[in-house]
Amino acid sequence: MVSKRGIIVWISAFVTFLAIMASFSSAVLLVNEGAGTTVSPYLLSAVFGALSTETYLWISIAGTFALLGLTCILIYMRQPPDPEIVKLLLKVGGNLAALRKAQEASTNEIVERMEYDKKVNQTFFSKVTTDLHEKTTEMASLLASQGRSIKKIRSDLVSTIEAKTVETGEKMSADLKKQQAVINSLKRLNEENATVLKNQHAALEEIKSQLEQIEGTMVPNPAKLKSVDNPEDIKGIGPTLGKELRELGINSVGEFLNTDPVVIGDKTRVSHEMAENLQATAQLMMVPGVDADDAELLIESGVKSRKQLAVQDLIELSRKINDVAKIYVAQQKLSKDQAPTIEQISAWIRMAK
Repeated sequence: MVSKRGIIVWISAFVTFLAIMASFSSAVLLVNEGAGTTVSPYLLSAVFGALSTETYLWISIAGTFALLGLTCILIYMRQPPDPEIVKLLLKVGGNLAALRKAQEASTNEIVERMEYDKKVNQTFFSKVTTDLHEKTTEMASLLASQGRSIKKIRSDLVSTIEAKTVETGEKMSADLKKQQAVINSLKRLNEENATVLKNQHAALEEIKSQLEQIEGTMVPNPAKLKSVDNPEDIKGIGPTLGKELRELGINSVGEFLNTDPVVIGDKTRVSHEMAENLQATAQLMMVPGVDADDAELLIESGVKSRKQLAVQDLIELSRKINDVAKIYVAQQKLSKDQAPTIEQISAWIRMAK
């Protein structure tokens, strides 16, 4: 019996201790989080749902006192009360009362602080609202003034543009009349010029026809070299080189021109560059009117084939040949009288075509 009572007293004391810890925890939560905070205790939330911190605190304190009383009843049932336990209970009750007063003081301080901050914020927002209203009124007045100014400027600008448009239109009309008169005069002049050009074109066509007839009656000079001639007829090919070419099966100018200059350079004493120059000389000497000296002048001027000669500009080629001829005359390779004329160069180009 004594053992059961001891267990019951121990359980009641333990539950009382838990209630005291819950009261302390709710007091700390109230101080830290402030009034109005909600909590959900494990056991109480199943019955009451979410509770405010103040309610939870008072429930915890009430439960603590109730459990504390129950524990005391169980302890002192049928036994005289122990003075030490009574003192302890009184001390705990005094501590709980002091804790409650401290919690109430802290809660009041927090509420007062919130009220003070609310007043300060209301004063600040009131001042900001007043300043904003004043600035808005001032801005509206400024915008209205600017609107009137813009309206006046636009009206003046429209009037000025209309006046300038009328003036410009009259001036343009007068200018157009003058331009029309000039255009009519130019048109008549163009018609007259067209008639003159037509007559000149007819005269040029007649002259061209006469020149063609004259050129047709002219007998061109025969070519200095033909494809059936011997390779030795080409300037620069002597008997020894001619013999070497015949050993390669080259027996005529035509065969020499159709042979790759690289092959000639590999099989004979001349290089393939020299072979190219000899083939260029042969091509140019096959143009009527071009002799060996003329071919050398053309090669030095950059013309190394009949095709290149056919597309040359007469004046440009004449200048190049004249520059080379001057050097040859100075070196006594050519006499001044042997230098070709523009007419001869023109005939070369025409014959090359």
